[in-house]
Amino acid sequence: MRRQAAALALAVTAGAVLAAGLSAARLGYPPEEFIGRRQALARAVGSGTVVLFGRTEAQAGIRFRQDNDFYYFTGNEDLNAAMVLEAPSGSATLYLPRQTASEIRAHGKNWLTDAGLGKPWGFAAIRPLDDLPLAVARVAGSADSRLWLRLAAGDEADVNRSEHATSLARRLVNLGGTTLSEDASRAAYIRSHFPALQVADVTPFIDRMRTIKSAREIAVLRENGRISAEAIRRAILATRRNGFEYEIEAEATYWLLRNGVQGNAFPAIVGSGPNVNVWHYFTNGRQYEDGDLIVMDYGGALDYLAVDITRTWPVSGTFTPDQLKAYECALAAQKAIIAAMTVGATRAETRAIGEAVYKQHGVPGGASAGHYVGMSTHDVGDASLPFRAGMVLAVEPIVEDASKQIHVRIEDTVLITEQGPEVLTSGVPKEIDDVLALVRQARAAGR
Repeated sequence: MRRQAAALALAVTAGAVLAAGLSAARLGYPPEEFIGRRQALARAVGSGTVVLFGRTEAQAGIRFRQDNDFYYFTGNEDLNAAMVLEAPSGSATLYLPRQTASEIRAHGKNWLTDAGLGKPWGFAAIRPLDDLPLAVARVAGSADSRLWLRLAAGDEADVNRSEHATSLARRLVNLGGTTLSEDASRAAYIRSHFPALQVADVTPFIDRMRTIKSAREIAVLRENGRISAEAIRRAILATRRNGFEYEIEAEATYWLLRNGVQGNAFPAIVGSGPNVNVWHYFTNGRQYEDGDLIVMDYGGALDYLAVDITRTWPVSGTFTPDQLKAYECALAAQKAIIAAMTVGATRAETRAIGEAVYKQHGVPGGASAGHYVGMSTHDVGDASLPFRAGMVLAVEPIVEDASKQIHVRIEDTVLITEQGPEVLTSGVPKEIDDVLALVRQARAAGR
């Protein structure tokens, strides 16, 4: 009852903050969110034991971010952690390393050192990491020796599972580039040392859960969409005569951090002139000039959830005829695709709708059906599934002609609801007159 009361109070407070228009509040998640996820996973796998692992080392040079899947089920951000989840009961034990005095001084106490920190999160026990091998050995000797591990690659805010797998394949052709991933190494170790265990992949169960966002996740995504959209709007207003791409990035990044967003969903893409045709251009160092297009692809990662926005605009405040034709096509395609994103529809159907718009405009190429968005910008999920309420996707039709330095991309993050699609990033203009008015406003201000 106390946990329920605390969760209700947290939800009421968050709602009041949003209603008041205060922009610098983070929502976060109540412990019940993670407890419910663990119980749902335990029911889904049906039997056996699930073991998931957190990060074993911090990422260099950036704010620490826990492994997505581990955080999704635990809410824990301690380093070198593991969780053992029993199915179908949902009883979970968290394993954490013992800390030295210097580690506590540098990083603070983990939940093992201060049990009160972890108590609300619903674990049956929090034990030393030294006990984990014995826990696995007990599973091997039990009547149900199935052990569920993540056998697929993990994902990051800006690198999805398939991209990690592709990166591994590329490393394998290089001299000495054959180091196993931690997931693969753990699976090999467990199979070697505990041959009685029946190792199975828990990843498909995790991905199905992560594809449908909870009410709390939707609240976080709405807030992130609002903040990130305003960041892009302010970036457009930062356009000035003979400015630099990085100045536009700086304007958006400032707004994200100023309003409580913990970091980027991915490094900002701000391309101008010839850079617009490099889809994942991250240098952002060119000085742009009149006649150029600017393509900005960016979004924040708030409370482990990303949004993805792209806008395209002319530096001069006026499109050339060719640029305008491309923009009109991309905008019409995006609006038609979004309108069709209703419960029960498929991505294949929306792709066909977009392609029909391209054909009507006499533009070659095909319209993207978009990608899932969530803990990863290109999030987990089965692309063949019909749309369901709670799915979140980014829609980004592209029209380009590299010979004319034209690349028009208009992207928004969209929530599927029973009432129809909800554009979470609608706060940044995309209608032609509105976009041009922003650029001209910047020019008139002497930029």
